[in-house]
Amino acid sequence: MTEKKYILSIDSGSTGIRAFLFNKKGEIVVREYEKTSALYPEAGAIEHDPIMLWETLLKVVGRIFSREEYKPDDIAAIGLCNQRASFCLWDRNTGEPLINFINWADVRAVDTCEQMNSNKKWKFLKKLSGLFAKFSPLMAVTKMLTFVTSHASVRLKWALDRDPELLAKCEAGDVMFGTLDTWYIYNLTGRKEHRTDFSNAVSSSLFNSFNSTWNDIVCNLFGIPLNIFPEVIDTNGEFGVTESTLFGGVEIPIRAVAGDQQAAMFGQGCWEVGDVKISQGSGAFVDINVGEEVKFSPRGLYPLIAWKLDGKQINLLEGYVNTAGTLIDWLGEGIGLSDTPQILNELAAQTEDTEGVIFIPTPSGAEFPYFNPKMRGTILGLSLTTHRRHVARAVLEGIAFRLFDIVEGIMEDTKIPIKSIKVDGGVSKSDLLLQILADITDITVKRAPEPDMTATGVAYIAGLAVNFWKDREELKGFQKDYKEFKPNMDPQKRKEKIARWKKSVEAILKIA
Repeated sequence: MTEKKYILSIDSGSTGIRAFLFNKKGEIVVREYEKTSALYPEAGAIEHDPIMLWETLLKVVGRIFSREEYKPDDIAAIGLCNQRASFCLWDRNTGEPLINFINWADVRAVDTCEQMNSNKKWKFLKKLSGLFAKFSPLMAVTKMLTFVTSHASVRLKWALDRDPELLAKCEAGDVMFGTLDTWYIYNLTGRKEHRTDFSNAVSSSLFNSFNSTWNDIVCNLFGIPLNIFPEVIDTNGEFGVTESTLFGGVEIPIRAVAGDQQAAMFGQGCWEVGDVKISQGSGAFVDINVGEEVKFSPRGLYPLIAWKLDGKQINLLEGYVNTAGTLIDWLGEGIGLSDTPQILNELAAQTEDTEGVIFIPTPSGAEFPYFNPKMRGTILGLSLTTHRRHVARAVLEGIAFRLFDIVEGIMEDTKIPIKSIKVDGGVSKSDLLLQILADITDITVKRAPEPDMTATGVAYIAGLAVNFWKDREELKGFQKDYKEFKPNMDPQKRKEKIARWKKSVEAILKIA
């Protein structure tokens, strides 16, 4: 038997699929990418063709193996990570999709969402939970829970409500439910395995992280058959082997599956309580490791599972900013503030102060800690001496302040101190933004040298599962060349800027 040389890592995001090979040194030796398109069949819809996604995955991996130096037989294991909470349904007997993937950002279920929140039985359950909230974290979370369209439970009920035949087919046991990872596992294993991992299951909002089961209370209350759901196994579990006909007659074990943000956490080495990472792409996700005990934020951060490895579950709390990279692109393409993100940074670097300009970056509403979907992006403090450079710097400060809101809220709600923040993603390429973030949070910010930390994290998990790498100590040796941004703002100036920011947000909240 030949020695295995690589881990194959596959990352399926909202706009494309990437494949990577990692060698023994933890280095990416080859990477491939293929863009995937979304479908918009009606107002509010965002869908993806399951067959197109599967064929794209095969194409991307196939391009790696088309190179003479990389063979399927060299692969020790596959790790798979994915954009979370999108789902589809397929026929248990034929394997054919019954609906397209419904993206997490699809908002067609808004009426269903309102109906679920106003359901008398649900309202009674929340009220009852409130009586025991002081004694039970599960009851406290139930009391807080408000359904939103990003919850797969809402979009799934909507899909079943509008198609009674599909619902009947589910009730008869002829339908399989799956997020992206489950669909890929099913097809990679020749339609043998219907599985997901804990990080993806809990991110669907259909899984109870307190008792590690599909949420039978919510499903039974809203008529969602439990028999459609996949088996949930450890993040480093045995998800099956690839069908031999797919990759040159070789069966490759699938030994890691994780949601994208959780994978990025592991890739950043956020393995201890209080470790934080921020992934800044189209949006920005703030994730903190809270350890083995499931925790929640009284102000609305719900518990998620970071990963479950060899039976040990690590939990996290997550807050996010809806728009980061998307906002920067819009500022250039939409209103012409700057031609490119680079020019925006160059403009912002021309001044060390915004001259009183405050930019609140909430064009599509604000999540934690404000939870106001009606908030809109706002510029305050303009004067006749305001220059584009002042607005440009205010934009970067605004993004940093929204991240500060989340970091501060997490520390206040959990009482967990944060020593440093690791960052990745396209927006984190801005040195100026990261320095502003360090100054405002008063916490050292560390930027990863590799932007694809999602793929890195799931590769690490897969590699450890098959002893491709010995242990986490070996992985720590791969985590080098981080660039650090240390806070250096005058404490009094920082205090004044934070006070102005909070006063400005309060004013906008009153009119939103």
